[in-house]
Amino acid sequence: MTQGELCNVVMNFFTTELHAVEVRTIPVISADTALAGSGICEVAQGQSPAGNYMARNAPNDSDPTEGRRGYAKAPELGVAVWVYDMRTDKGNPSNTVRFATRVNNWNAVLEVQDTETRTANGTLHLTDEDKRKAVQFLAELTTKLAG
Repeated sequence: MTQGELCNVVMNFFTTELHAVEVRTIPVISADTALAGSGICEVAQGQSPAGNYMARNAPNDSDPTEGRRGYAKAPELGVAVWVYDMRTDKGNPSNTVRFATRVNNWNAVLEVQDTETRTANGTLHLTDEDKRKAVQFLAELTTKLAG
């Protein structure tokens, strides 16, 4: 997979599944560069971030949350995933929801800027169904990179 292909997949998730509008991606390396040990793509609307996807081959680091506090395992969402819903963090609240998973030796995080992401119907406001879609997307894309 190339950097451009990764960004296209991430942007497609934001527009198709989360119904975000006027989304663009910000690749961190040239679009035609083949991904090897990691991949990252940022998503924005205008100058505002909407989210990002980050994955890395980490054979010696089995914690996809990178030891960050606030994550909770969420088996009800369907796969081995940890969720940090910063909207409910009393110490450091924000509009960010992070999903983390590990597939084989790969750790990955999908971050969604909830109320800053615009849809055709207004701000996003992630629902439980949106969270399930995010987890499924995270697992499928990470499995593809780890394969």
